[in-house]
Amino acid sequence: MCGRYAFYEHQELSERLTNVSLDTHFLDQFGPTWNAAPSQTLPVIVEDEGQAGVRGMTWGLIPKWTKPGERPKVAPINARSETIAEKPMFRSLVKYRRCVVPANGFYEWKRLPGGKHPFFIEPSSGQLMLFAGVFDEAKGVGGDPIESFSIITTGANDTMSNLHDRMPVILDGEDMEMWLDRDLTEFEPLEHLLRPAADDAIEIHAVSQGVNNTRHNGPELVEPLDITDEADDS
Repeated sequence: MCGRYAFYEHQELSERLTNVSLDTHFLDQFGPTWNAAPSQTLPVIVEDEGQAGVRGMTWGLIPKWTKPGERPKVAPINARSETIAEKPMFRSLVKYRRCVVPANGFYEWKRLPGGKHPFFIEPSSGQLMLFAGVFDEAKGVGGDPIESFSIITTGANDTMSNLHDRMPVILDGEDMEMWLDRDLTEFEPLEHLLRPAADDAIEIHAVSQGVNNTRHNGPELVEPLDITDEADDS
């Protein structure tokens, strides 16, 4: 599961994606976030008329059949890679409405003797993470479109399995180009992309409990915290 992430180095997005024509102008409307949470409007990459562009979407998928003004019964923040091609909510989206969610890293919690503690997972390369996602568009009050997204998860690699049995699908630049290609409308050629990252692709460190509160948002949330004593006892 991925229920919280950080995206605070916007400039790195265009530098990271040298093989993709990307208009990052829209990113200027978003401030950096160290505590991206469900229901927030966040920057997401989609392909539009042959060019990758950035849009603001709500995290937590609102199905297209949701009536204007209606609160959806479920708004999943994650979609499991193993069943995404079968679930009614996702099976058409993985063919026609794929997206990428940029991030500097994500959070996961582990139960220690003193209670659950947050950890930050970031790329060992220092580059941005690119999460595979799907999105949908529903009508809001007045007929205005509401775009929303889910992050696709897969089984954890060995590094991540110390914390959790799931992790986001992390794409590289070439994978992203293929994932966003709207000419690909069948799931089979894309299925191999939905795999765990290599074991050495991520690094993990403990962080403060401040991330537990979505009102907290600042660089101190991703700073490493020494909890050696607690971890040794777990």
